[in-house]
Amino acid sequence: MEDRAAQDQRAIDAVLQGETGAFEELLTRYQKMVAGIAWRFGFRREDIEDIVSEVFIKAYRNLGRYRPDHPFSTWLYRLAANHTVDRTRRARKERGRTELPEQLPDGGPGPRRELELGERASLVRTAVSELKPHYREAILAVYVEGLKVEQAARVLGVPEGTVKTRLMRGREALRKVLVRRHPEHFGEDDAL
Repeated sequence: MEDRAAQDQRAIDAVLQGETGAFEELLTRYQKMVAGIAWRFGFRREDIEDIVSEVFIKAYRNLGRYRPDHPFSTWLYRLAANHTVDRTRRARKERGRTELPEQLPDGGPGPRRELELGERASLVRTAVSELKPHYREAILAVYVEGLKVEQAARVLGVPEGTVKTRLMRGREALRKVLVRRHPEHFGEDDAL
């Protein structure tokens, strides 16, 4: 059985040779990943479909620039992350803020605890969206996407040490925002 990297490269080669239909294979394989990135950056569900389309249009137009030194998924992840950061900046300029999903799925025990956890998660999500983009990208890649530091470094195009520093500083910035704005939910001693 052909591995994913080989399947991706075969599809890419076919597209570059004029078989545009082969791009559908890549779209089908990675559209959920791109949608997940947009969702984690705080976009509303109704905007996510547009973002996925925009990212894949960019990917199609720039496919000739892809180099197989790294997996296609890493290249596409970086493209999607950059696109969502750019779109977030544009949205902030236009509206002055980014709208976030109102609820996160939560499976905690008991309705009261669920409500408390959901409220805390919403506050954290809002605070993360306000971090500097390089801190937010590192935090989302490692803590939300579940990438290892070395994988996040490849995706973000920075050294591993830079990712570790951004995670440390990003957590500290996040903690300060949460303690300052929501002392009733987050104490000075809360670890993030």
